[in-house]
Amino acid sequence: MLLAIETSSLVSSVALLHEQTLRAELTIQARLTHSEQLMPHIADMLDKASVGKADIDGIVVSIGPGSFTGLRIGLATAKGLAFAWQTPIVGIETPTSLAWNFVGNADKICPLIDAQKGNVYASVYKWNRSVLETLDEVSIMPLDDVLERLQKQGEPVVFCGDGALLGRQKIAVASDLFRIAPPTMVIPRAGSLALAGQQRLAAGEADDCMTLTPAYKRRSEAEVLWEKRHGGQRCL
Repeated sequence: MLLAIETSSLVSSVALLHEQTLRAELTIQARLTHSEQLMPHIADMLDKASVGKADIDGIVVSIGPGSFTGLRIGLATAKGLAFAWQTPIVGIETPTSLAWNFVGNADKICPLIDAQKGNVYASVYKWNRSVLETLDEVSIMPLDDVLERLQKQGEPVVFCGDGALLGRQKIAVASDLFRIAPPTMVIPRAGSLALAGQQRLAAGEADDCMTLTPAYKRRSEAEVLWEKRHGGQRCL
């Protein structure tokens, strides 16, 4: 049984996956902080699914990019549980997790995660039967540049992630081949995260609980401001 934890955005999502059965999933966008709701959600889900800590064989956690605070809370919780329960832990980058919302989809998948100031974390994937292929690795760029590049390729693309929701108007007018994923698939979900993590664990892969860190891809705004105020010294 896998416990999956997704806190990379405003969405709080936890799930339990047993082999090929999604035993439980709780996904909420209530604008409460993850520190307020994550542990109560996990405890409530385990209780309602009649699952004990001894039943958990692995923990899967979203490692970003995304909300710096959300990622830290989710990862700290996942690592704490993995250490206490002595169970393997697997980190999955958020765009990969989002792509798992579309298993079997023939279109290109472009997760867009808000990077602020008009920028997005963008990547492109495509399913080849049961294999998820990475066509473009995660990079930070203006949304306009992402759309222009995909326009030139002239293929159907489905967009997901909070960056897609923020840029839905630009996406809608950029091409008739572009579409925004429906509400159940546009957001990161712990059920899909669990599937991605299950694949890694089945391949014998796992991360070190002590050294697993978020995939921020850039420094936080607070770190940048700190350096400006302190003459370029790095914030430790």
